[in-house]
Amino acid sequence: MISIKQVSQVFAVGKGERHVALSDVSLDLGDGEFISILGPSGCGKSTLLYIVGGFVRQSSGTVEIDGRPVAGPGPDRGPVFQEFALYPWKTVLGNVSYGLRQQGVARPAAEARARELLSMVGLSGYEDFYAKQLSGGMKQRVAIARTLAYDPAVLLMDEPFGALDAHTRNRLQNDLLRIWERDRKSVLFVTHSVEEAVYLSDRVVVLTKSPGRIKEIIEIDLPRPRIRSELLLNPKYQQYVIDIEAMIDTQPEPEAAS
Repeated sequence: MISIKQVSQVFAVGKGERHVALSDVSLDLGDGEFISILGPSGCGKSTLLYIVGGFVRQSSGTVEIDGRPVAGPGPDRGPVFQEFALYPWKTVLGNVSYGLRQQGVARPAAEARARELLSMVGLSGYEDFYAKQLSGGMKQRVAIARTLAYDPAVLLMDEPFGALDAHTRNRLQNDLLRIWERDRKSVLFVTHSVEEAVYLSDRVVVLTKSPGRIKEIIEIDLPRPRIRSELLLNPKYQQYVIDIEAMIDTQPEPEAAS
């Protein structure tokens, strides 16, 4: 589905200086696979996601989707970011149906699809609300439904639950897993939370401190469907969390930028 080969990213930071955000990253994301990316702050996690999304052009290396080079954003990749980025002048229904309307779908069909997705994310009855009337968790549910509306093959999720309280975050993790189990879309998920990564993922990619390189890729061999109350008592789950946290905490300091 996604092939990332020897991708590096260098940013100019003024006065002839440069910052190496990513260095020689290679990773494949399979069809229907859920991969989380972990690493220290500033290691290039989000930069890698933006490169895959086509929002940032890599300095070197290649990124392909189904064998086609990424040349910019496209409907095959659906971004969901921490900032909800809802249109404040549109209702919940209008936000979710907007992308379909832009693709030429007739209003009745677009709104019917939007209502179906709002029901799936637990927001039936909120179709006529505006963003300012919603909680953070509800806004993120709308953002997820809006992305799912145009049926992308890949979800690119950049800390989508990072700004939410623990209870809401857990609920949305469960919702995401339920949707993923149903649709089996490929997911590339950036997070700072080791527990979240282990709970959600088939594989966890740990990046080094800046410049971000792949330190290790861990296969998460835990049963699906995932049930949180059972996993919390599972010694294998606990060991994954302990081991991955140790990988991140014991990393050496980054080299000075040149």
